[in-house]
Amino acid sequence: MASILFLGYSNLVKGRILPILSKAGFSQVSIAKFAGQAWDDDFKKCDLPVTCYDTYEEGLAQFKGNLVYVSTVNSSHVEYARKSLEAGFNTIVDKPATMTCQEAVDLVDLAKFQHLFLGESTVYLQHPQLLCMKDIFKNNADEPKLLTVHFSMPPFKPDNFRYQKSLGGGAIMDTAPYAVSIGRYFFESKPERVDCVVSERQSDGLDIEYSLLMSYSHGKTLIGHFGFNTEYINQIYLMGNRTNILCNRIFTIPDTMENELIVTHMNERSIMRAPSGNNFELYLRLIIDTLETGDFFPAYHNLLWDAEVKQMIIDNINK
Repeated sequence: MASILFLGYSNLVKGRILPILSKAGFSQVSIAKFAGQAWDDDFKKCDLPVTCYDTYEEGLAQFKGNLVYVSTVNSSHVEYARKSLEAGFNTIVDKPATMTCQEAVDLVDLAKFQHLFLGESTVYLQHPQLLCMKDIFKNNADEPKLLTVHFSMPPFKPDNFRYQKSLGGGAIMDTAPYAVSIGRYFFESKPERVDCVVSERQSDGLDIEYSLLMSYSHGKTLIGHFGFNTEYINQIYLMGNRTNILCNRIFTIPDTMENELIVTHMNERSIMRAPSGNNFELYLRLIIDTLETGDFFPAYHNLLWDAEVKQMIIDNINK
């Protein structure tokens, strides 16, 4: 029976993950909250029995399953991913899995030593619309050479952890995992050059809004804008030689929505409809299958790849 422990009683866990766990193939659920956090009734959204622990340490000590999902604040992802692996658990970590590339290398080395799964939850890549976009280019004997990506939103409440340096906040930590993983997915290579411009900072220097230019081999380019201070936009525009695709709701999409992909090919416009899907359900099903096969290399590879490119962004703004 598949069982899972969540380290962190986060809004993400409450709203997006607990309601779909039985559909994803789990039969047992445990949650460990932050020591200073109060329980509410949101865990009852789960249609499976839930075991509750009052601290992360209590959860790690008493959990009898084999899969832990770290959903704490960004700054403690590495600490609790390490503790989970050391305790012998396969481990999923919310994005960003690590704050630095070296932390990613160290965690993957530990996972390999322990013969355990370790993955970063860039769940949007499992949605059927991504494969549909690849198939459209393939069917047109074309491939993307320019990605224009926008993922920006209005400000959060002032007490949101994203505004606190000590908790690993900032627009880059929060959204760069999307930028680097979408480049990996469509270009299948690492950028040769990264230029990042931070257009807005807090008084303490924390980045709130930024733009990216990432240059890849064979003339491929990703241009993006990300942050916490605009009207909501969640969009990608893919341009090839004879094929263009516009997709809204690329990173977050309602699970019942059959998304419209606006395609231009040879000067003719059409609308393709991608199947619906729940990103978290599809991702967690993939993890269950991966645990059965024991092939953890793709998850290691993707985590390290994305951490390396994210480090290139950080290094660029700090040079």
